Amino acid sequence: MENKHISIDKLLLPADIPDIMERYRDIITHYDSIPGSDHIYPEYKRTRKLLSVLFPLREHPVHGKTGLHAIERYDDEDHVRKYSYQWKLIIPRMSKKGYHISAWGNDPHDHEDTPLEFIVKSEPHHHHHVPGDWSKRQDNWNVWALEEALEFVAQYIRSGQEYKP
Repeated sequence: MENKHISIDKLLLPADIPDIMERYRDIITHYDSIPGSDHIYPEYKRTRKLLSVLFPLREHPVHGKTGLHAIERYDDEDHVRKYSYQWKLIIPRMSKKGYHISAWGNDPHDHEDTPLEFIVKSEPHHHHHVPGDWSKRQDNWNVWALEEALEFVAQYIRSGQEYKP
């Protein structure tokens, strides 16, 4: 896959929730009871500095009832300062290790004591790519926005194909 992004200093724009809901309405669903206190669309949390939303996704034949949990933190110029997009099992509720399918973020791991296996060339952007193993990280040049995370996940939800890196 060709890299979408080439500069780690690129300014990132906030998610456009109405556009996302329109583009992905075929995979976003509703479950009557989702345990926990996550914000679930359409009752999501959005302030001037934060977006936090869990998009429940159509049931996947292999992964089950999953969702994409998105968190974006904004700077004073309304650019995304930090992001975290987690594709995870939402029913039944499990530990972080148990629910993890795939995730992307830009929290830095650049301290001099960081283990070598956590250092990636696209730092701070990284991809937790191994289902069930949050500790594995790889370069991330393609998912730096909510739209891109949904685009990635949608291919598996629509096809029913199992995600295996």
